[in-house]
Amino acid sequence: MHEDEAPWQTTEADPATREWFDESPFAGQTSTAGEWTETEWSESGWTETPAAEGETWGPHRCAPGEGPPAAPVGPRPLLHRSTSATRARNPAVGYAQDLLNRFLASWRAGTPACSDTSQATRQYIASLQPQLKALGQDPLVVDCRFGQGTELATKMFQACRGLVRDGVIGPKTWPELEKLAATPPTPTPTPTPTPTPTPTPTRVPTVRVREDVWTLSATNVWHPTILWYARAVAALQARDTGNFADPRSWRYLAETHGTDIDKSAWPTDAKWNACEHESWHFLPWHRIYLHHFEGIVREEIVRLGGPPGWALPFWNYSDASRPDVAKLPPAFLAPRTPDNVANPLAVSLRSDAIKRGDPMPARDVAVKAAMDQTTFTDRFMPGFGGRMAPVGTHEGGPGMGVLEATPHGAVHIAVGGRVPAGLMSRFETAGQDPIFWLHHANIDRLWQVWLRQPRRSNPRDPGWLKASWQFGSGTGTASTSLTTKQVLDPRRPPLGYRYSDMPERGAREAFGEPLDEGEDFGEEEAPPPELVGASSGPVPIRSGPSTVPIDVTSPRGPAARLVGEGGVVPPNARIYLRLENITASRLSAGPVVVHVNVPAGARATEFPDREVGQVPMFGLIESSRRTATHSGSGMNATFEITKIVKALSAAGQWDPKKLQVSFTPLPDPSGRTEEGDISVGRVSLFYA
Repeated sequence: MHEDEAPWQTTEADPATREWFDESPFAGQTSTAGEWTETEWSESGWTETPAAEGETWGPHRCAPGEGPPAAPVGPRPLLHRSTSATRARNPAVGYAQDLLNRFLASWRAGTPACSDTSQATRQYIASLQPQLKALGQDPLVVDCRFGQGTELATKMFQACRGLVRDGVIGPKTWPELEKLAATPPTPTPTPTPTPTPTPTPTRVPTVRVREDVWTLSATNVWHPTILWYARAVAALQARDTGNFADPRSWRYLAETHGTDIDKSAWPTDAKWNACEHESWHFLPWHRIYLHHFEGIVREEIVRLGGPPGWALPFWNYSDASRPDVAKLPPAFLAPRTPDNVANPLAVSLRSDAIKRGDPMPARDVAVKAAMDQTTFTDRFMPGFGGRMAPVGTHEGGPGMGVLEATPHGAVHIAVGGRVPAGLMSRFETAGQDPIFWLHHANIDRLWQVWLRQPRRSNPRDPGWLKASWQFGSGTGTASTSLTTKQVLDPRRPPLGYRYSDMPERGAREAFGEPLDEGEDFGEEEAPPPELVGASSGPVPIRSGPSTVPIDVTSPRGPAARLVGEGGVVPPNARIYLRLENITASRLSAGPVVVHVNVPAGARATEFPDREVGQVPMFGLIESSRRTATHSGSGMNATFEITKIVKALSAAGQWDPKKLQVSFTPLPDPSGRTEEGDISVGRVSLFYA
C-alpha cells in the first residue's frame, strides 16, 4: 500500500507525553527544545513547498522500478506530514525515504550506530517498528510521499541520533540523515517477472497466551499488545451511536454487564444488564463474557492491521514481590498514546488515588482467603466461587463467593472510588472502563490458579454445568452462545487461550469426571448450621467505630455435641458470622472492616488477628434499590471465624455466651473519612 492511503489526523502533542512525542512545529508556539522555531523557517529560507521538478532535484525518479531520486544540489527543504497527500510527489521525500531505509536495515541487523543508546530509547524505537510493519512500510515504500510510515521511521531515526522526536526532517535531522548516504546501498537487482506466489497466511496460534500487563509494561509502557488494545478500544468507541445498535460497539458491550438505560430504549434483542453475581455462576458467566469481548477486539485489531494472535492481557495486582503491580498500569494513565491521539485507556472517572499512581491497599488485592477455600460452593457458605443458586439469583443466602468479594469487588471499588463513585464502582458502568476487562481476566486466571491446588475441583452438578449463556446479537463474533460445561478448560476449543503462568497442557482438575446424561452429581450434603445468636436490630455504620453485642445461646440441634464443657470449642466445630441485609445509598469514603471481641476501649485495627473481613461495597447501592434484578433487600456476607474463635478459646479469651462484633470505617488512601449511610440489618452467629 502507498503511505498516503493510511488515515491520518494531525493532533497537537500533550506536554505530559514529551518523553515519547515532542511538540509539533505546527502548534504555533516557539520551541526551545526542538530543532527550530516557526520564525526560523522563513529566516533560514527553508520552505515546506515541494521543489519543482527540474530545479535542483533532476528527474523525478519515484516511479516503480526507477529507484530513489539522486542527492539534491541546493538547500534541503523542510519535510513533514502537513503537506496534502494529493500534491505531486516530492523527490526530496524519496531521497529521504531511501536514507531512512538504510537506517531501518541497520536497525534490523542490530548495527544502527545510535548516539543515544539508553534503554528507554531502545524501547521507544522498538515500540514503533511493529506499527511500520502493520503499515507494510518496513522497509519504506519509496514513493516520494511523506506518509505515516515515513513519519514513524523519521521518529525512530531521530531517537537513535538523540534528536527531537517530532517526525519532521529539518536542519538538524538532514545532516544526520545524510551521513547514511556514505553507506553504499544494497544494489537493487533488475526485477525479473515471476509467477505470483500464493500468499502464506499469518499463522494464528492454536492456543493464545494472555500475558501479564505489568510484565509487558516493564519492557515497554506501550508494548504492542497494549497499544493495539488502545487502538481497538478507540475504534469500538467510535461505533457508539445514540441507540447503541451495533453489537460490536463499546457501550453495547459494556451495557451487557449492567446498564442505566431504560429497557424501553434497548436495541432489539439486546441481552443487557445480565451480570451474574452472588452465585456460583459468577465465574463461568464472566469467562464467556470476556471471550465474547476478546473476539470482537481481536477482529477489530486485525481490521486495523494488527496481529491475528492478539490476546487480552491480565492485571495481576496481587504479586507481593512486585509492589508496583498494585498500581494502575502506566498506559492506563498516559493522556496520549504513541499515535499522538487522546488515550482511550485513560479514564477520568476513577479514584483520585489510582489516578495519582498510588498502589491499591494490600487488603484489597489479597488472594489468600480465596485460595484457602477448599470447596467451590456450599449451601451455607459461598465457598470459592459462590453459593448454589438458580440463574439470575442475585440476593439472599450467604452472599458472594470469597473470590468475588476479594479481590474482585474490592479492586472494583479501589479503582473506581467510593465518594464519588467512578465507572468501576458500579455494576451499571464498570464495563465502560477499559481496565475492567484486564481485571476480570485476572479473576478468570485466579480460578485456574485455585484449581491447580490439591483437592480443588469445579462443581459437577448439572444445574451448574448446563447453564447456558448468550451474548450480543446477529452472527459471527457479534454473537456468542455457550454453556458452562463448554468453557471449563480455557485451553480447549471454543476458547483456546491460556495464561502466561499456566501450563501449556490442559488438566483434568477443571472437569472432574465426565458427566453422563441423567447422572446427578450432588454437592456433599451436611447438616445446616444452627443459629445461636443475633443482634437485636439493625446496626448503622457511620464515620466512627461501632460495636454490637450478641447474646449467644447453646446450640440444641446437631451442633450441640460440638460445644464442650465450659464452652470450649472442639477441634471439629465450625463457626460462622453472617451479616444480613446490608444496605446503603451512599458509601463511606474508605472500607469498613469487621472484627470480633476487640477489648473495650481498644482500637480494632490494633488486633489484626481478630479481623474477620470487609463489608462488601461493590454492588451494595444497586442491591439496595428495588429494580428488575434486585428486591432492594441489600446484600449478605458470611465469614468463617472458626480459627479466630479457637485461638481466643485457647487463650482463655472466648466467652461462649457473649460475642462483640465491631465495624470500623477506615479512611480512603487520600485520608478522607466521609461517612456513608451503610446499615447491617442483622448480625448472626452460627455453629455447625
